[in-house]
Amino acid sequence: MNNFINTTLQLKDENIIFEDKVEEMTVKNIKSLIYFGKLDVNPQYCPACGCVKQGNSIVKNGSKKSRLTLTKISGLPAYLDLRKQRYHCRECDSYFTAKSEVVGDNCFISKRVKRMVLDFATNALTLKHIAETSNVSDHTVQRVIDGASKELKPSIFDALPEHIAFDEFKGVKHSEGNMSFIFIDNTNSRIVDVLGERRKFKLHDYFFAYPLKTRQKVQTVTMDMYMPYMEVVREVFPNAKIIIDRFHLVQALNRELNKLRIEVMKAFRVPDHRLYNKYKRYWRIFLMPRENLNSWDYQPFKLFDCLTNSGVILDYLLEKNPLLKDTYNIVHNLREALQENDSEVFKAQLAQSKLVKLPSGLRRVLRTFTKLQRYIGHTFKYKHLTNGRIEGLNNRKEYKKPGNLMIIWQTLLISPT
Repeated sequence: MNNFINTTLQLKDENIIFEDKVEEMTVKNIKSLIYFGKLDVNPQYCPACGCVKQGNSIVKNGSKKSRLTLTKISGLPAYLDLRKQRYHCRECDSYFTAKSEVVGDNCFISKRVKRMVLDFATNALTLKHIAETSNVSDHTVQRVIDGASKELKPSIFDALPEHIAFDEFKGVKHSEGNMSFIFIDNTNSRIVDVLGERRKFKLHDYFFAYPLKTRQKVQTVTMDMYMPYMEVVREVFPNAKIIIDRFHLVQALNRELNKLRIEVMKAFRVPDHRLYNKYKRYWRIFLMPRENLNSWDYQPFKLFDCLTNSGVILDYLLEKNPLLKDTYNIVHNLREALQENDSEVFKAQLAQSKLVKLPSGLRRVLRTFTKLQRYIGHTFKYKHLTNGRIEGLNNRKEYKKPGNLMIIWQTLLISPT
């Protein structure tokens, strides 16, 4: 029976002898399972004076009862009422209690529960949910995360990765503009640090705390098209090349294409409501990569009276508006050049766009591309360096939305990369 309970509870301590009983009791107004056991060790020396046990120099002296929190069993909170043997050292007249590997000193929560808390903390779960699932309080969850993060947190200002990535995220109420700053090692996703805000002078002061030799070792910084980031990099990282993340380039293009589609759609709302509905219903086709369009398999589509496919629908809607058609072609030509990592085609399309009538929004985006062409050139040169790693981390933070920066930093720090 002792081995059966030990295996069930996964408490790997041969010094714990379990009693052959389990009771159902109400603990904190919740039906719970109570296990019983005794911890008895054979001490070889006194922890107070260091005296080695000889004969009766160390003797038993009663016991101390502790109720340890265990992981849930069959969905019920579980506890272990453990009687710990006490000892008396006759050499120094001190008393001490038997210790176990399953629980820390002066602690009543098993190490297995703490490991479970850390496992949950690496996923998109709130502190409250982790506490309820692990049968502990919110404060206990925070203390466990605090302890783990202190052990793992790197020494700030000692070193910087050669390739880093910048980004920002929402969710911290006290930060300026509700935006905080994060940067990572862009080769292994390791988080370097998280700051409460992203304003230029704050970033400037932060990075200048690193020694010049450390800052000179940074080779690339990947980011979106946020101009203050670029100014900071030029000032604090003298040898770093700025890489514009290609996802943000495509995102800017798609945004302007979609805006124009909406304008064209609204223009048909009164004169041709059926066509208006087609532009509205099939908006995804405009943003879909051309290689994913279907131009051979004819099927029924809503709002169309005959069999058709996504390729034919797109051509039909583009022919209704020449400006939308030209915009679509320029946007997708640039997107495909980015996808195929062809810088020459990208430059050629930028030049070609000057000869075509385009909406003002897209024209503004393309002027920005031209202005940042040197940095976009680095995008093609370092095609393996993107903001994909850091965007993935940001998606997790926005899902949890914790209330303060420290919780964000700690939960990210203990998360596997």
